[in-house]
Amino acid sequence: MSTLYRFIIAITFFVATASVKAQDNANRLNREILQQTNTFRKEKGLPPLIINNNLNSIAQQHSENMAEGKVAFGHDGFGQRNEMAKASISSVTTYGENVAYGATTAKDVVTLWKNSPGHRRNLLGRFTYIGIGIAKDKEGRMYYTQFFAG
Repeated sequence: MSTLYRFIIAITFFVATASVKAQDNANRLNREILQQTNTFRKEKGLPPLIINNNLNSIAQQHSENMAEGKVAFGHDGFGQRNEMAKASISSVTTYGENVAYGATTAKDVVTLWKNSPGHRRNLLGRFTYIGIGIAKDKEGRMYYTQFFAG
């Protein structure tokens, strides 16, 4: 086996391993945000939110778009995301969205939302489902989206 071939295999393994670790970290962070959100709702006597993969995709795309600078940080395009959610879960009629950036832990980002009146209303809203998306920009800042439907 040539040295070049070994080098290519080693690089491929390294990239694949790094990608799996990054995905594992994102999945863990998503679960922790859901747990922190549902703990807060439980403290207020509200039922837990159910994670929905279609809403996860919607939230993930918005976080990626913000991180890549395709859209400004904020809620631009919220109406379009509502329509996408409505198409995937026809029984829902209300929607909400929380966005944040810069926090490095699930507890920190949920605390930011809890301390903001509008975001807090969404955390405690009459929703059934949630989607969570997280993306990192080229400077390493994390962008978060929670998309709610009820």
